[in-house]
Amino acid sequence: MKSIRYVPYDEIDKHKWDSCIHFAGNSRVYGYTWYLNQICEEWDGLVEGNYESVFPIIWNDKIPGFKQLHHPLLAQQLGLFSVHVLSEDRLSAFLKAIPTHFKRQAINLTSNIPITNHPDYEIESRPNLKLMLNRPYEEIQAGYSSNLKRNLKKADRNELYGGASMTPEQFVELFKTSHSGKIDVLTDKIGYTMLRIIYQAMHRGLGFISTVKSKEGNICAATFFLTSKGRITYLLPFTTEEGKQLGAMHFLLDIVIRKNANSPSLLDFEGSSIESIARFYKAFGAENEPYSVLRQNNLPFWLKWFVK
Repeated sequence: MKSIRYVPYDEIDKHKWDSCIHFAGNSRVYGYTWYLNQICEEWDGLVEGNYESVFPIIWNDKIPGFKQLHHPLLAQQLGLFSVHVLSEDRLSAFLKAIPTHFKRQAINLTSNIPITNHPDYEIESRPNLKLMLNRPYEEIQAGYSSNLKRNLKKADRNELYGGASMTPEQFVELFKTSHSGKIDVLTDKIGYTMLRIIYQAMHRGLGFISTVKSKEGNICAATFFLTSKGRITYLLPFTTEEGKQLGAMHFLLDIVIRKNANSPSLLDFEGSSIESIARFYKAFGAENEPYSVLRQNNLPFWLKWFVK
């Protein structure tokens, strides 16, 4: 293993960083510099050799007098990316390279990084559900739950249709309206972040908005999907009250699955630990691909109990 160095943001070679993300065996769109720039106020990086492995260091100083690593919204999995074998030894070397002045850390790793235990971190395994699409649609559909099939028949009876266009601004406004009172952190700032992500991804051909309308022309459901390296990520979904009654999101996801069946792709549902949501994803035949969350709290004893 080559030496690992801490590189401040302004000194990162953005082209080499993005090349590592692209060719990494655990590539995720969240790791590209353009994506990190949308979701992080401050980030630096750990770099191995000539950008053969990279590790974003996402930090803030919201605890007075201390810096901490935190995991940002709208990026489920980050941590170590490498063109080399993703071993526990390589991960441990990167964790040791994190400067000690980051007294509190929260790091979400990608799902295929092996880690069973670490003396310096608490490790939590979280579920992530994915559906492989490298089969004929009929074979995938055969794995649908009976409840899902009933909802698809209901959507068909109600004459739902997909493919209607929507601007990113319209999408974000409807997303905020649909989630009003449900997501405490859904501030205007988060809305602007979502808008930037959508525009940046679509500009690069790495995302699309899929919508479903009722026969009267009302938008019932919509989702912004990220696409990268064969992974279709269910990033920002919303359903209206009417759409919930009509089975609109079931219908929308079935359209995406039908269009991408028999391709070397997977549908990444991004979780969830909430049983009702996980049950919805599993209805499509999705399987669990867990990822690890690492936490460390080395704040002074008089402070750590207040900041968990």
